[in-house]
Amino acid sequence: MSRSSTLIKIFITSLLLQYINVKSQSPSQSETVSFSITRFEEENPDILYRGDASISNGILRLTKIDQSGKPLSNSVGHATHVTPIHIWDKTSGELADFSTGFSFIVNTDNAPLHGDGFAFFIAPIHFDIPKNSSGGYLGLFNPKTAHVPSQNPILAIEFDGFTNDWDPPSSYQSPHIGIDVGAIDSIAYALWPINFVPRNAIGEASINYNSESKRLSVFVAYPGTEWNSTSVSFVVDLRSVLPEWVRVGFSGATGELVETHDIVNWSFESAL
Repeated sequence: MSRSSTLIKIFITSLLLQYINVKSQSPSQSETVSFSITRFEEENPDILYRGDASISNGILRLTKIDQSGKPLSNSVGHATHVTPIHIWDKTSGELADFSTGFSFIVNTDNAPLHGDGFAFFIAPIHFDIPKNSSGGYLGLFNPKTAHVPSQNPILAIEFDGFTNDWDPPSSYQSPHIGIDVGAIDSIAYALWPINFVPRNAIGEASINYNSESKRLSVFVAYPGTEWNSTSVSFVVDLRSVLPEWVRVGFSGATGELVETHDIVNWSFESAL
């Protein structure tokens, strides 16, 4: 073999290795995460439980109950899926689309006042239950920074059973579904008919985010009851709220007032 042929082969091999190296370091064209949980199990390694969250008969219970099934006061619990979600890419600026659906049961024992609520949330990977976050802070916010969006890289869809001072005014002085962007003050909200559905009624929630329109949409229904679906939406650029990598999960809290907060099933899908 001639010297020139050898040099050409070395050159081509070098180019190929460089291409492979660059390709391996580049983000994939499509990053997807998808999971579906039809029954919660204690030994499921994909779910991280914190605080008072527990499993009972295949249902995720976010806050405590006593032996007779009555909810307990000042209880806080988290359940988070361990899979990191690439919600946006710093290099390309691209946002992920995502959708999640879950069924839930909240029982109030027909009490005129009850609380406090639960939420689906998206937060930094190492997010933990903040101190003093029971009651109206829903296990997501510290009272000192709860109203300061710049201090809370969190997006939450709250199912709020009690009206606090910061909650929606006017006709929404009642349980509501709210979109929280970095603060406990809901930036958009709709009526939550929890006071009017039968005991053990199963609610079904669907949450979708469109990366092109940047619209976050929430739909909630109680099939088999007289209540039609409730919906609320808001345009939010997640790049201004969340870090690139996040985890998704649920949080629930009671304060002096109580109710149950149970998740029956859960599915999630994201694509960047």
